[in-house]
Amino acid sequence: MSKRHSQNAGPIIIAIGLLLFATGCKETDRGRTGVDAYSSFVTEGGDINFPADFPNGYVFIGSWAVDSSDGVADIHSVYTRPVDVSNFKETGKFLDGAVLVKEVSGTLGATHTTGNAFWAHETKTWFLMIKDSKQRFPSNPLWGDGWGWARFDPDTKKQISTNYKADCLGCHIPAKQSDWVYTYAYPVLGPNGQATIPKDAVMGGRAEEDTPGHSGVIVGQGAGSDAAAGKVAFGVNCAGCHSVTTGGAAVGPSLAGVVGRKAGTSPGYAYSPAMSNSEVIWTPENIAKHIEKPKELIPGNRMGNLFPRGVQDAKQRGDIVAYLQTVR
Repeated sequence: MSKRHSQNAGPIIIAIGLLLFATGCKETDRGRTGVDAYSSFVTEGGDINFPADFPNGYVFIGSWAVDSSDGVADIHSVYTRPVDVSNFKETGKFLDGAVLVKEVSGTLGATHTTGNAFWAHETKTWFLMIKDSKQRFPSNPLWGDGWGWARFDPDTKKQISTNYKADCLGCHIPAKQSDWVYTYAYPVLGPNGQATIPKDAVMGGRAEEDTPGHSGVIVGQGAGSDAAAGKVAFGVNCAGCHSVTTGGAAVGPSLAGVVGRKAGTSPGYAYSPAMSNSEVIWTPENIAKHIEKPKELIPGNRMGNLFPRGVQDAKQRGDIVAYLQTVR
């Protein structure tokens, strides 16, 4: 090696060493704040595939039991990755790239020595959310409101959602203030997650009796006419997805002038094929049937998945119909 090269070697080695040090710091910081989730199961255009390694690398964080007149209709089990739990506990939010996977299972039930018990049976569907505050895929209808959203066929695990607002967002509206996630249901997230717990939350088995507005009888008391009571009941059960403003489509279509209208014909809303192809006319009787058992009158409609329990109290259903008859 020449003297000139020997003189330059020292600065070159120092420069390389500084570069490696900086790179190491960057990777360490990246590992602390999050992991890129987009390269592994999200395409360049934003299409979402089911994580091939699931459940490896994921941890269970909590579950939901969805009630029905027969007991427990569904069990929703939610998973995320350890790094996402750590980041949430530290920062109070899900960082970009965080992944949430929800398995929705049907149930079986039987009488046990402790009473009626229900447990998860066959998987009905899978949902997935990926945090994305940078709006990486603005033209892809599976991305928006800070997340990527997907739903999968339980057998093939093929992505079957077409639009996150129609297929996913409706169930998350009550959690809008906590970035669309019901964090309080996941104790592993720590105090930051519990900060959004509903003020009227009650111990299990007492919600029907103790929660104001949950029972149709409580809602109707002192509300005046049936239509007036129906406006209150509509706010409790329906307003999260439906407006009563002409042209005001949201998660669901506007219900302005719905009485007497053919199902699936409100302008400006992209209905499910089941609803669009239906011959049902929204008479007061059909509206009452539909909101009582959303899966039955028009099988395959979206409301059957988003609001499967329906409105169980007969008086409350009548009040809602009376209110809708006044909305034009």
